[in-house]
Amino acid sequence: MRRIVLAVLAVTVLPVIVPAGPTRAQTLAEVGGVPITLDDVLTANPAARDDATLRNQVLVELVDRQAVLNEASRLGIEKTPEYADTMKQDQESLLIRMMVARFNEANPVTETELEAAYERAFDKPYPKQYRLREILVESYGAAEDIISALKAGKSFSILAAAKSQDDATAALGGELGWQAATSLQAPILKAVETMKVEEVAGPISIAEGYVVIQLLGERPSPKPTLDQVRPQLIQAIQQQAWNENVIKLRTAQGAHLIAAPPGP
Repeated sequence: MRRIVLAVLAVTVLPVIVPAGPTRAQTLAEVGGVPITLDDVLTANPAARDDATLRNQVLVELVDRQAVLNEASRLGIEKTPEYADTMKQDQESLLIRMMVARFNEANPVTETELEAAYERAFDKPYPKQYRLREILVESYGAAEDIISALKAGKSFSILAAAKSQDDATAALGGELGWQAATSLQAPILKAVETMKVEEVAGPISIAEGYVVIQLLGERPSPKPTLDQVRPQLIQAIQQQAWNENVIKLRTAQGAHLIAAPPGP
């Protein structure tokens, strides 16, 4: 136990305070003979330049990191085939990312391309949205009882709070809010599409049990503006252009299959 306490104290009293006006080359700590300088700290996190507390945190993180690296070196991990394979994969991934970045820089997406992509993506009417509330119960009979109570003049919201097994909506009187048609379960959507506002339908069988629903409103789904979807459109256009570029590259290099990959 004494050794553990001493180890904790040793970490606590590391000289992590950076004096005023140090040079970037100043050594702030050593781990197994490897120096950690102010330059290392500021390179790891430039925001630490003007924040003494953050400098201390970054320094301790670098100390821990170097301790692990030293142990990995002692164990000779960098000499193993697994390390070599991983390094090769990482280097290849880096090269590909740099190629993609260079390609995108040389082929910027134009406003005309963006507008055309926007029109293609959003030229069709959006699905409707429905404002619903529901009461979820376990059995068909329980749902019929709910329908009977509603016909007798009982409040939908009060019944939902008392009877619904959907904990997320029961306290809200069964209110689901506005739901896109595409997000509704098929049996509910089928019923909703034939309902008028304020009408009640059920029992409807769904995976969770049986529901009684009430339609409170419907409206067209709002169409996003070009600026709202600009990042996604740019990414999609760049991805398509890159895919076409890869096809050109492999064609120019005479890429061809020699044999199918062996099975398991």
